[in-house]
Amino acid sequence: LCRNSIADDGLEMLIQSLPANVDTLDLRRNAIALARQLPLLRFKELHLSCDTLSTGGPGVIAASLANPECRLEDLDLYSCNIGDEGTATLADGLRNNQRLTDMSLRNSNITERGWNAFSSILCDTSSINATYNSNHTLQDLGDYGVQIPKDVRLMLRLNKDENKSRVAANKILQAHRHLDMSPLFGSELDLLPRVVAWLDRFAESRPDLKLSSIFEFV
Repeated sequence: LCRNSIADDGLEMLIQSLPANVDTLDLRRNAIALARQLPLLRFKELHLSCDTLSTGGPGVIAASLANPECRLEDLDLYSCNIGDEGTATLADGLRNNQRLTDMSLRNSNITERGWNAFSSILCDTSSINATYNSNHTLQDLGDYGVQIPKDVRLMLRLNKDENKSRVAANKILQAHRHLDMSPLFGSELDLLPRVVAWLDRFAESRPDLKLSSIFEFV
């Protein structure tokens, strides 16, 4: 459906009338603005490249991404004039999203400030729990020829691991030089074997972290 001058009304009609088994929609180079709320949950792939979105367009997309029923796995927003504010809105919509793996944002007027919005989404360093609950799914931002900050690029690369427990562990070890064991002290030594097993499994390259964490128990 590329190059057919389809606007928001046409998109709404497609959402309502396409058979349920149609999970890919290609609307590149149309007239999609997303100037009002439209549910984009049903599709696995959605291509909107070269559509000039309205200033509220990223918010419409973010609302769908934040919905637990969202099925989107691949979202193409190449050259959609997203900008830094729109990028921050999209990033926030991905905070609890566990489906989207690819989102192309190339050529969308995004500066380093915009790309940095993904940093705390991919690895929230405010606490170990926050890091554990970060987004471990997003893997690609369509970064060919784009200067994405190194920390964001690293987290995207870590997310490519299919073992999400290992992804979370690696982020915790990267982000926290010291693991605070005090929340576990109420269990006395009952949890110590599990802590040691976790550290043996994931912290092989951080013997200092293993020793300091165990020391807090004794």
